Amino acid sequence: MQQKIASLENSLSTMENNVSGMQNVLMLKDEEIAALGKKLLQQSIAHQQLVDELNITKMRIKNLTGIRIKVVSKLKETLGDSIQIDPKSGAMRFASNILFNQGEYTLKPGARRELQRILQKYIQTLLLDPEIREYIEGITIEGHTDSVGGYLYNLALSQKRALEVMKFLYKSDPENSDLYAKYLSASGRSYSDLIYDDFGIEDKEASRRIEIKFRIKNEKAIKELEKFLEH
Repeated sequence: MQQKIASLENSLSTMENNVSGMQNVLMLKDEEIAALGKKLLQQSIAHQQLVDELNITKMRIKNLTGIRIKVVSKLKETLGDSIQIDPKSGAMRFASNILFNQGEYTLKPGARRELQRILQKYIQTLLLDPEIREYIEGITIEGHTDSVGGYLYNLALSQKRALEVMKFLYKSDPENSDLYAKYLSASGRSYSDLIYDDFGIEDKEASRRIEIKFRIKNEKAIKELEKFLEH
C-alpha cells in the first residue's frame, strides 16, 4: 500500500511538473506574441509615417508645378503675345545675331533697344511683383555658341556675352541694382547645349543664343524627389 501511495505521489509530482512546464511554455508564448504584436505596431506606425511623408512630397511637387504655371501665366499676361517665352519653363531666348556681331561680345546699338523693350520687362515682371518674387530663387543669363571653334574659346565668348547682357540691365535700371545683385547671375555654356533640327543636324544659327531662365525655390530638391518617385 505504501508503495502504491509513493508511486501515486511520484506520478502526481510528475504531472504537476509537466503542468508547470506547460504553463511556463504558455507564458513564454504569450510574451513572444506580445513582443511580436509590439513589433508589428511599430512597423505599422513607421509605414503610416512613410505614407504621410509620401503624400506631403506629392503635394509639394503639385504645388511647385502650380507655382511655375502661375509665374509663366503672369509673364504671358504682362509681356503679351509679341514676346515669345517657353510655355512650360518660362525661359526666354534671344538669337545671338540680333545682339552681337559674329565672334564679338559687344552689344549692337539696336540690341540695346531690343533688350530694353523685352528683357528688362521680363526681369522686372519676375522681381518687382512681390507675389511672383517670393517664389523666385534666381535668374540666370546663359550664353550659348555653336560648335565652330574650340570649346574654351567659345566658353570665354559665351561668358562675355552673358556678362554683357547683365551689365546692360545694371546700367539701364540702376534703381533695381540691389535686386539684380541678389537674384541675377551670368553663365557661359560654350557649345554644351546645342540645338538640332528634325534630322539630328546641328542648327548653328539657333545654337548661337542668349537664354534667360528662372528657378523656383526648392525646385532642384523637388525634381530629385520626383525622379525618385518615378522608380
